[in-house]
Amino acid sequence: MLGSNAPQESFSSTWTWAAAISLIGLMVSIGFTVYKLRKRRATEKAERLKPDYQLLDEVAVILDKLADMPAQKPDLSSLSELRTRVKQAERRSPDLRFGEIMAHIDVYQKTVLPDCFGKKLSSKRITLEELLALSREQGSAITEIRFAVHAVQAEIDRRTE
Repeated sequence: MLGSNAPQESFSSTWTWAAAISLIGLMVSIGFTVYKLRKRRATEKAERLKPDYQLLDEVAVILDKLADMPAQKPDLSSLSELRTRVKQAERRSPDLRFGEIMAHIDVYQKTVLPDCFGKKLSSKRITLEELLALSREQGSAITEIRFAVHAVQAEIDRRTE
């Protein structure tokens, strides 16, 4: 009755298709915009973390040089400078584990061989066993620093991908 006399209004099929195509276009453009924003943020993050990654590469190079010799105080000057830069990197990115690297560098610096250890060894003021123990500790500390550096670099890689 009331329903039979009511005018029937319906959309034509062209309007329905146009609305569907517009909706799909809107969804695609929103998806593309979100993708571009994420890509830009990842690129910005990678650019921000790039100097820290390169700093860790420098630490690895210095460690390779130090691994080939029994380190004394003068040999640690470049490592001390890099430790300062690692501390600055920790301030920039406190969520990365730069503190671990600094702690391992501190342990390594405590294992430095005494000045003129050759003379001290010949005068029997230091034993060969003590020198060998310090040398072993240096090797162990270098390994720990390398593992910490690798862990931070892997974390940077995960964050920038």
